[in-house]
Amino acid sequence: MKLKKIIKPLILVLFIIAAIILVKATNVEKLLDKDFIASIINPLGFFGVLLFMVIYMIGTVIFLPGTPLSIIAGFLFGSIQGTIAVVIGATLGACIAFGISRYLGKDFTERFLKGRFKKLYAYDKKLEDNGLITILFLRIVPLFPFNGLNFALGLTKIKFKDFILGTVLGIIPGSFILVNIGSNATSISSPKLYLFIFLFILLALIPTCYKGYTHYKKKRDGRENTE
Repeated sequence: MKLKKIIKPLILVLFIIAAIILVKATNVEKLLDKDFIASIINPLGFFGVLLFMVIYMIGTVIFLPGTPLSIIAGFLFGSIQGTIAVVIGATLGACIAFGISRYLGKDFTERFLKGRFKKLYAYDKKLEDNGLITILFLRIVPLFPFNGLNFALGLTKIKFKDFILGTVLGIIPGSFILVNIGSNATSISSPKLYLFIFLFILLALIPTCYKGYTHYKKKRDGRENTE
């Protein structure tokens, strides 16, 4: 009976390990090469956009870095079409990863937390009611890697509809910035290129600023409590 309870989470762990090994030990990373992916996508016209979405979707599930792909989307398709392709591909991949993790690992995680970590279990219950706000925050403020977070969130009680909506809305700003870096990269003198690079740096600094603020707030609250 105990063996049956750990088979599904074991499959999940093996799947994640296999996905990481696949990227590291094969030529899948060639999909991050602008010229290589352009040679595949450009001859297909409109269907090239669909293929790119599929590539992004699969890449999200197997832990292929999304940042280079988003920049390549801008180079291939331009600002608007590239952003749409990235958001759709990333969201579909995120949903697949979330679904795999939920099916294989949620029951085990719930039993584990409920029996051993009651505070974490109580927090998990709260996520069920505040899932959309949580997902929006995690997507806009990139505290954790996008691909890993998809699997981690599948283990929680967050509702699937909140996950989808929060992901779609939350990744639009970052996707738009990265795609525009790619679409303007052909002109080094373009003011837009440096504007979006600056915006990307600001986006990357958000987690550091947030951690600094929370650390300062804890110290301030600690001082107030001792006075």
